[in-house]
Amino acid sequence: MKIQSLFIPILLLATVSCAHQNSKISMKDLSPEQIEELNRGALALASDRLGQMVQQAKTSESSVKFLSGDLFLKANMSLLEGDYLTASVLLKHLNELVPDDEIVQKKYAISLIRMNDLEGASVVLEKLYKNGKDSKVALILAGVYSGLEQDDKARKTYHAILAQDPKNEDACVFLGKSYAVSKETSKAMTLLANCAKNDPKNGMYDYYIGKIHIDQGQIAKAMASFQKSYSSQPGLTQAVNALGILLEEREQVKEAVALYKKHLVTQPEDKTVLNRIVQILFQNEMFQEVIPYAETLSDLEPENLNLKVKLGILYTDAKKYNEAIVVFKELLGLAPESDKILYYLGAIHQETNQFERSIEYFNQIPTSSGLYSDSSVQMASMLSSLAIQNPEFKSKFLTFVNGKAEELKDLRVEFSVIKSGYFESVGEYKDAMEAMMVVQDEKSFSTQHKYYLANLYEKEKRFNESTELIMGILEKEPKNAHAWNFLGYSMLMRGSEMDKAFEYIQTALKINPDDGYIRDSLGWYYYKKGDVKKALEELHLAYKKVPDDVEILKHLATVYKDLKEFGKAKTYFESALKNAKVHADKKDITLSLESLSERLPASKNVD
Repeated sequence: MKIQSLFIPILLLATVSCAHQNSKISMKDLSPEQIEELNRGALALASDRLGQMVQQAKTSESSVKFLSGDLFLKANMSLLEGDYLTASVLLKHLNELVPDDEIVQKKYAISLIRMNDLEGASVVLEKLYKNGKDSKVALILAGVYSGLEQDDKARKTYHAILAQDPKNEDACVFLGKSYAVSKETSKAMTLLANCAKNDPKNGMYDYYIGKIHIDQGQIAKAMASFQKSYSSQPGLTQAVNALGILLEEREQVKEAVALYKKHLVTQPEDKTVLNRIVQILFQNEMFQEVIPYAETLSDLEPENLNLKVKLGILYTDAKKYNEAIVVFKELLGLAPESDKILYYLGAIHQETNQFERSIEYFNQIPTSSGLYSDSSVQMASMLSSLAIQNPEFKSKFLTFVNGKAEELKDLRVEFSVIKSGYFESVGEYKDAMEAMMVVQDEKSFSTQHKYYLANLYEKEKRFNESTELIMGILEKEPKNAHAWNFLGYSMLMRGSEMDKAFEYIQTALKINPDDGYIRDSLGWYYYKKGDVKKALEELHLAYKKVPDDVEILKHLATVYKDLKEFGKAKTYFESALKNAKVHADKKDITLSLESLSERLPASKNVD
């Protein structure tokens, strides 16, 4: 008998197509529900037709062999493609054609399970298990019984498996879970403990005992069970992870990290534990330690973009800027419009003083981004530095900073500070002062901004305006130590009203006796009065509090220079030059060092 080759999806398409032609309805006119209904109807027709073909084939051994082979290939293809509906129909009829084929029965049962037809699957599996007593089939059957809420049948099946194979982990664990779910905790514990005795090198049983303890809120017992599980089977990820999480919850971070590290020595590519250790080390800012683990995890999970971002941040924090740039450039290739990645690249190049490259990245951040404002401020700051180093950038810097001040009105004060800082650095104090004066009525103009403006007034010898500004602060904040100190130090620098200056500095010192800047003012007062011993005592106290302050370092250098201790003077001047950021300060300190070098012996004058 000649049997035609059959492929149900093609038959479905033909059936649906005929229906559409008869009704003159196109597919685009149908709802998903209508299409589904048509497909089901077509499948029913195809199944009936297939049933007829099976009956015809049974009359000839050669026909059975041909059709069964054809159906098996088509069914297997449908299973691989995830088309379980088609597979179940094909396998149903294939099972009728070759009812004793165990492979067909297993695949048929699987297709029915995938279709959530547990009743149908149980019938097939029961027959299959009865014939062969296969433990793998029994496990699937017990799972189907559980899905049908036929717990007695499921447990009976699990017990049968364990009677045949006492070391069957799946049967023991699933049976234990069944007891635990129904609150038969004692039975679950006893069962799992017995299984652990039968299979002492398997830590899974104690692991599940630990999980039951967790459900009962018995944390100490759970930890003991997880530890026992880990001891029985050191490479068991579940035990390591469970024990580590409990240690983390108890804030025993060192113990958790030590556990993870020990496990990763023998299991270096355990992604679950790698994720735990990366997370805990990152959260606790143990950045140097986390990098090698994050690198390994990133290699194992190349599609994990969040992890790559985290790795880039870690490289940046560890000052491994080249590695960070490589990571973020790779991410930028995957997400070229990501404002965060552009910001990271801009920030790294800024950190490494590659200002022009940094500005290129920051400049790509769109105005809609929450990072746009900050990136604009960073660009202004870098353009200022470039303009200080190279006057050719001055016009570009001023155009940029003035434009941004108009565009981002909430940041007018911030841009004015940057603009003023530029003018101060190049010694143009009047322009620096005017840049601050135009924004002093803004709401964001703070006390610190007032100090800065007052300092600029001092440099322009506009002492009345400076004093008036600081007195305005004291009217609102009479216990503002920095304001009292500012007034006192200002008078010292002018060389007038020394007693008044001392009074103001003492007032500041009573309010804040540990402030290094106030101690510096007091030391400078004593120096001005000729009491060098007291001056050095106070200046050294100031230096201990603020070791990188340029003025304090200059004061110490000056006192030692006057004492003709030129070696010490040179040391403090050099330290001041190293910490100086303002161009005018650098120039002033350099001149002092040049003058000092003439007084130093040749041996002391060698770098």
